[in-house]
Amino acid sequence: MRPIFILWTRSFWLGIFPSLLIVLDLAVNIVAAVASDPALVPPVATLIGWLFGGDPVVIEGWMLRIAPLLALVIAQQRAGSARPYTANPRARQ
Repeated sequence: MRPIFILWTRSFWLGIFPSLLIVLDLAVNIVAAVASDPALVPPVATLIGWLFGGDPVVIEGWMLRIAPLLALVIAQQRAGSARPYTANPRARQ
């Protein structure tokens, strides 16, 4: 079975990419807790709040709530006879 370029897959855009954004926000929160610096804010939630209007704390809460759904998207996309991923954009679609 021929591999598929990872950026062409729904599992990347609906599961892996949003999960990476949530992990980035969580990492900043951990650093803020360790450094005891309340000025550190979650960057992705802040950016989304800036772009669409909203409170970054509320947005981050929603991001954490949808994390299990994102995991299910990845699991469903990779179920059965799914093709392997590749980083080569010339791979067959």
